[in-house]
Amino acid sequence: MEIYQSLVAVEPTTLIVVICNLFLQLFLIKKFFLSKIMAVLDQRREAADKEISEAKDARAEAMSIKETYEENMRQAKAEANALLVHAQKTASARSEEIIGQAKVQAAQIKEKANNDIAQEKKKALNDAKDEISGVAMAIAEKVVERQLNEADQQNLINQFIENLGEAL
Repeated sequence: MEIYQSLVAVEPTTLIVVICNLFLQLFLIKKFFLSKIMAVLDQRREAADKEISEAKDARAEAMSIKETYEENMRQAKAEANALLVHAQKTASARSEEIIGQAKVQAAQIKEKANNDIAQEKKKALNDAKDEISGVAMAIAEKVVERQLNEADQQNLINQFIENLGEAL
């Protein structure tokens, strides 16, 4: 048991040697390795900071691109709406113009038809007048050729009316 007790017991000389050993190790590590360890840690910190900075820059650039894209989309929508409104106005104006032209043409056609009808009426009346004149001349010739009595005069008037009805 003595072997085990010496492992568990605290001896002042062993304690002093272990503490000296610890200080010596700390001194040696600080003297020879601490600057290298700190350099490696600084490099890693700088690399991490650089990656974080690059990530922030990339995110800012992505946000800028996104904002530009959204602005372009808004402008495109506004332009599309403006083009649509312009096209509707143009189509409406063209429609009104075509309707107006059609109305003018219809009025011209109607006026021409009315003029043609009026001319045909005048022509028919003139033809009727010519026919009546001819019949009147014929009656006048017959009257001159012979002396009419009342019965002959009535027959001539009836013939004149019949010829007039046929002429019309």
